[in-house]
Amino acid sequence: MKMVNLTIRDLFHKKGKFIMILLGLSISIFLVQYSAGMYNGVLVQSTDTFDRFEFNMWVLTEDADNFFEGEPINDSSYELIKTMSDVDDVERLIFQGANFETEDYVADVTLLGYELNSEKIKPWDIIKGDVDDLEEENTIIVDESIKNDFPELKIGDHVQFGEAKMEIVGFCKNTRFMFNPYAWASIETAQNIAPFYGNWSSMIGVELEDDYDMDDFQDDLDEMYDLELIEELEVFTKDELKENTHTMIINEGGLGGAIYILVGLGFFVAMIIITVVMYQTIQEKIPEFGTLKAIGASKVFLNKMLLGQVFILITLSFIIGTILAFIFGALGGGAGIPILLDFFTSIAIYLAYLGVGILCSLFSVSKVHRIDPAIVFKG
Repeated sequence: MKMVNLTIRDLFHKKGKFIMILLGLSISIFLVQYSAGMYNGVLVQSTDTFDRFEFNMWVLTEDADNFFEGEPINDSSYELIKTMSDVDDVERLIFQGANFETEDYVADVTLLGYELNSEKIKPWDIIKGDVDDLEEENTIIVDESIKNDFPELKIGDHVQFGEAKMEIVGFCKNTRFMFNPYAWASIETAQNIAPFYGNWSSMIGVELEDDYDMDDFQDDLDEMYDLELIEELEVFTKDELKENTHTMIINEGGLGGAIYILVGLGFFVAMIIITVVMYQTIQEKIPEFGTLKAIGASKVFLNKMLLGQVFILITLSFIIGTILAFIFGALGGGAGIPILLDFFTSIAIYLAYLGVGILCSLFSVSKVHRIDPAIVFKG
């Protein structure tokens, strides 16, 4: 208990210095927490839409391997797959970007064209309008985040969407990727938005009979391709497409590089702060540490005292930095950037900071152990 009191008393001896150190470490931890939350949030949101769909297997063109790169599949291929005896269920989906235009503004919106009678793919979180209204030709339900660009938009308005004029029949929420809202339409309406593709879809969801696996299905598709009945298609599980999509966003989308730089910067700032602070503390208090050694303080006692200060600083800074990340994350998420703080990632960040703090303190701690107790008796 005496050691704990001494540690805290020494740490709070200069309150202004303590507050500045705490502020610097808190900002460092906030930077890392926010970056990790952004990384997690972007990846989760990128495939959240497909996580809600009940198909666990998808057919894409041979050159596509993630949710964002589906190339047009002709409906003739869909019709052949539909007739296969070992295919239990099959549905088309269009997932395609298009321009959303009014007289004054143009925005990028992603189109979700689906089979209106589907039980596995359907809109959610409708806040205005009715899904049944999509049965009318050239109608869409769009995510409410579209109002960030078109604040006056309302049900009944007509907009130019891709190659066709569309009527807004409803608004939903939680159907977007970052700043890019999604719009729902029937598969037939979605095909009209890009008529140069004809009767097409971006991908096909399939459900197979229990005794018919994915490899068998792929073999049959390859055989039909060899017979020139369909284009070359490839089958993926949902998990494979999710992993491929995340990899594409991290590597090709630049998410990984940006986050790694921010995290590295955060840890570098913490290393500098802890190293300088501990070194200055030792330099300022050489006589005090010499006195402690002269009266018999052990290395273990001194280690606990010094490293205890690091533990207190990082723990308090972690709490403050995490609270800031949560607050700014909520504000950033509302603007379009998804921030999801993960408990296990946060614990890993905390432990990493403790490790960095201890490593950066070792030089200063070793300096204390080299202090000659006789310094106390020198003038």
